[in-house]
Amino acid sequence: MLVRYASSPVGRYDEWLWLAPTRSPRGWRPGIRRIGVNSPASLEWGRRNWAIPKELTAFAWAPGSVELRDAGGALLARGRFGGMLGAALPCSLAGLPRSWRTLAQPGDRGWRWTTVQGEGRVRLARWQVEAAPGLPEVEGRVPWLVLGVPEFRLVFPCPESDLAAEQAPTGHP
Repeated sequence: MLVRYASSPVGRYDEWLWLAPTRSPRGWRPGIRRIGVNSPASLEWGRRNWAIPKELTAFAWAPGSVELRDAGGALLARGRFGGMLGAALPCSLAGLPRSWRTLAQPGDRGWRWTTVQGEGRVRLARWQVEAAPGLPEVEGRVPWLVLGVPEFRLVFPCPESDLAAEQAPTGHP
C-alpha cells in the first residue's frame, strides 16, 4: 500500500506498507511486515501504540511516479502510477469480516490487535514497480488488483493488548 495522509493526529505524512497473513495467538490475521513513513512522530507513536515496525523513509513524488529511499539514502523502490479508471464505488471496511480487518502485531511486550474501520470511494488504478532492490517482498511482483482511493477516512483505534490484564488497576470496584 502507498498512502498519503492529508491529516492525522501527528500531521500530514506519507507511508508505504506491506501486509501479510500473520499467525497470532488469536489465529491468522493481517500483520504489517514492513512499513516506512516520512514522519518521526508517526514512527514513534506507531511503534509505541500499536507495535508497528515503522522505519523512516524519504518519498520523492513526481508526476506519475514515486521513489522510496531508506534513512541511509539507499533505494527501496521506484514505481509508476497512472490515472484511475471507471466509476468510483463506495467502500466500507465494515463489510469485511472482523478478523480480516484486525491487525495482529507482535511487540517486545506481547501482541497487539487493532480492528480498523474506514470508508471512502475506490476506483481501479494503474501501478507498476520499476525497481525494488530494498524491498525483496515487492521486487518482481505484479499486483493482481490495484485500487485508487482518492479520499478515505481511516479510524485506527487503541489496540487490545496482552498487557491489558497486567495493567488493570487492582483494589478498585
